[in-house]
Amino acid sequence: MFGGWAIEFVRRSRWIGLLEHLESLPWKSPHSVQVLVHDEEDECFGLWMIHDGRLVEIPLPRTRRAFWPSPFTGEVDPDSPGILIRTDGPGGWPDGG
Repeated sequence: MFGGWAIEFVRRSRWIGLLEHLESLPWKSPHSVQVLVHDEEDECFGLWMIHDGRLVEIPLPRTRRAFWPSPFTGEVDPDSPGILIRTDGPGGWPDGG
């Protein structure tokens, strides 16, 4: 029997501790845990799975994660998850990347 739950967050700042919390739970079968995350600006869900005790994003075909530097500092925020973009859609990869 499979179980699951769902929760929705509007912005990354609302789910910044979620992955760490999920990692800390006593999973019966950590290798079977799958977390789907869809941030407000993502074009599709990202898949996260536990590897070596940590939730890591699993690369999905025809998707890339885009990161942009801050207009104030010129650096990418290390806590920013970026935006998950589909590369096979009409917009393609931003900035030709």
